[in-house]
Amino acid sequence: MNSFPSASNFPSGNAAIRAGGDGSSLLSLSRRGFMGFSGLALCDLLTRQASKAATQTPPTSEDLEPHFPARAKRMIFIMLDGGLSQVDSYDYKPRLQAEHGKPLPASIKSPKFTFAERGHIIGSPFEWSQWGETGSWASDLFPKVNSRWLDKLCFIHSLHHENEDHITAMSMLNTGVPREVRPAMGNWLLYGLGSDNSNLPGYVDLTPKDGKAFPTGFLPSSFAGAPIMKPSRRGGDLNWDNLAAGFSDQREHLDFIQAINEEDDPLIAELRNRELAFRMQNVAPEVMDLNKESEATKKLYGVGENHTDEFGRTLLLARRFSEAGVRFVTATHSTSRYGNLWDQHAGLEKGHRGNANAVDQPIAALLHDLESRGMLEDTLVLCGSEFGRTPSREIFDGQMGRSDDGRDHNPHGFTMWMCGGGTKQGYHHGATDDYGYYAVRDRVSIHDLHATVLHLMGIDHERLTFHHSGRDYRLTDVFGKVVNEVIS
Repeated sequence: MNSFPSASNFPSGNAAIRAGGDGSSLLSLSRRGFMGFSGLALCDLLTRQASKAATQTPPTSEDLEPHFPARAKRMIFIMLDGGLSQVDSYDYKPRLQAEHGKPLPASIKSPKFTFAERGHIIGSPFEWSQWGETGSWASDLFPKVNSRWLDKLCFIHSLHHENEDHITAMSMLNTGVPREVRPAMGNWLLYGLGSDNSNLPGYVDLTPKDGKAFPTGFLPSSFAGAPIMKPSRRGGDLNWDNLAAGFSDQREHLDFIQAINEEDDPLIAELRNRELAFRMQNVAPEVMDLNKESEATKKLYGVGENHTDEFGRTLLLARRFSEAGVRFVTATHSTSRYGNLWDQHAGLEKGHRGNANAVDQPIAALLHDLESRGMLEDTLVLCGSEFGRTPSREIFDGQMGRSDDGRDHNPHGFTMWMCGGGTKQGYHHGATDDYGYYAVRDRVSIHDLHATVLHLMGIDHERLTFHHSGRDYRLTDVFGKVVNEVIS
């Protein structure tokens, strides 16, 4: 069995996309031979000695096996942008109700940085009860998910990092570092596993917050994510703005570029991406045509209903792209009629309730749809935010008015859940303190989360590396351990 101990010998920067040492262009390789190897073949190609990689024939998928049997073949990451409150959703803290209006005890030390003065404890405005056969505590924010799926979700209640603002926290969650430009999870998974459909990107980013997928960092642009924009209502019909990699490219234009630049390596990656975009014109429109779905399926996701239509379409597309062979799909909920995303510094009840009403039915539908199609067993679904929220209210006067029912950012102890893809069902890992502020038991860092995700996909996080600027880089940097307790 061949495997990939390291990519320390793969050329970095532009060298990663250069023509072979004998003058032959990488354009001579087929899509299947260069980008689409299944079973980690592509990653093995990238780990060979630079001198050997320039002259050897790329291995086929039959030559290789994963590090170990993968529990998941694909992944869908549901990103609730802004900061879902763990103490108002899945981290039950009865002490908040009992001590509402009181100051936090001195034992709960304030972090080094807060956006506003910390006020008194506020209890959750939502109703809490035990759900399902496991009797797991959850609020009534997500009734459709809870009533059908709570017994099958795998919770991590002890996630933590040190980044208080949205930008660095979002970067940390996706790339493992807060400020540097590094590849994100989707880039690494595409680099390590390739794509199962040569006519679609291996990584699709649905409704990205800023209209762009995460940059590839030091990885070649062949491993970039393709952003699919939010729906628009041109002409009264809800259509998708498809800006993935430039769909307007024409065959003649591509042939012209190739004819004059076959030896011009700075353009190789750009040409390869445009080739993919050209092929996508024949495949992506069909994948994105939700009219192919039955009325029952669209109703299941809430398509056509005012409050669920947009995210229902987003998650239905996530299923369709996953089913078509896309390795990693991110679906971001980043719009709200009720406030600033999930970032309720004020108006907690109204904002969280409105956001939850927009995503609850679509998320429950996605899980049902995947299970009914036999896909959930080998599809890893991850859902959560870049951080959680504090158990106490904020004290400030700002654009949102005086905050009497808002919570500050809290990266020190928050919750995410996983489903399918080899994770335990009805399992709760780790815990925060009695107030839900800090992770205190079985703490899980973002590096641990990434190591676990890669493990479920069949990858040893310490062996998936890329050499850049004189050192080997990993998604988990020099940290991370697999959280074996969450694996079935």
